[in-house]
Amino acid sequence: MTGAAVGATVRRRRLRSGVGVTALVIVALLLGYLVVVGVLRSRTLMLPAPTGPHPVGRTITTVAAGGGTEDGARRATWVWYPADSRSADTAPPAEYVPDGWFGPGSLPPAVGLGWLLQDVDAVRSWARRDAAPASGRHPVVVLAPGYENAPWMYSTLGEELASRGVVVAVLVPPTTPARVVDGHPRTTAASSTPPTPAEIDLLLQQEAADMVALHDTLVAATDGTLAGSLDTDRTVFGGHSLGGGAAVLACELAPRCAGSINMDGPQPALPAGAPTRPALLLASDHSCAAVTPCTEQGQSPGYVDWLSRRRTAAPPSTIATITGAGHNAFGDPVHYFVAPPLGGLSGTGSIAPQRMHAVLTAVLHSTVSQLLGGDAGQDARELPELELVPAGG
Repeated sequence: MTGAAVGATVRRRRLRSGVGVTALVIVALLLGYLVVVGVLRSRTLMLPAPTGPHPVGRTITTVAAGGGTEDGARRATWVWYPADSRSADTAPPAEYVPDGWFGPGSLPPAVGLGWLLQDVDAVRSWARRDAAPASGRHPVVVLAPGYENAPWMYSTLGEELASRGVVVAVLVPPTTPARVVDGHPRTTAASSTPPTPAEIDLLLQQEAADMVALHDTLVAATDGTLAGSLDTDRTVFGGHSLGGGAAVLACELAPRCAGSINMDGPQPALPAGAPTRPALLLASDHSCAAVTPCTEQGQSPGYVDWLSRRRTAAPPSTIATITGAGHNAFGDPVHYFVAPPLGGLSGTGSIAPQRMHAVLTAVLHSTVSQLLGGDAGQDARELPELELVPAGG
């Protein structure tokens, strides 16, 4: 073998050795990354503590669906409420995700791989399961979740408002992939594509009917955990995303509705055009549901145009935007761990989680209090992240 051949052989061996070492380093780094992610996603995550004077109870029940559904249709409902302090001291903690409630589609679908996300079994909230309610009669907010979102994603909102004396009843629509109805698990396959505007309108109509039926059940309740504890003479309807649009429509259909809060959702088609009751559209500062032009990614031009036309045709009383918020920040996902580099895909925006929670709960409490004629406390308009924009903007 010539010297040149020997040199070439040595170089090839060194190259293979270098490639092998590089591969081992990459594998070691990947394994280390997965170990670190596994530890971080499984650490106990304590959600923000409610700031109001009341301890919080939570119960899960089932009510009849609205009109136009199949015979015997029922809807699960999660309810957070101000609890009696002595009962709350002895009642067990409410599981963040009870048995039967977790399944495919239970996390914001934009995030992606489940093993890079928060382990929801490690999330802890503050409510006490089926604690006795606090004395007196308490105002009610009927809330609806976003499309394919789970009710436990709104625990921080429910607990905060309940701690301030408000009962929050969250409707669980059939678009929630995993749910329990009358003690029986139900599952619905998560959609691989977002609904079209025509499909959204049908979902809005059904969800609004279900919200009104839920409110009617609360009005008529004579037994159960909260019987005699509800002041349903005037109620606020609210919701996130699809649920926000349904809340606006439900408010038009419910005689006792004082007003609605639409969190980053489309405005519905209304019989009278614009809402006849006070309506707040609360959204991200770049949300296509609230502002034009917008900078949200992943939405087709046709859908963006539809959102804009709906906002113009059914303008809310007030549009307020939260700077730095993302669509998925209107609830618990803003607090979840998301492994890098997927953080930017979580849809929660750039705002700090604690700040988002503080701004959102201040706006909701202030709005609910004003709609119901109570003491609003902090004026949400003083929050620097909150900006009022023209209803047609």
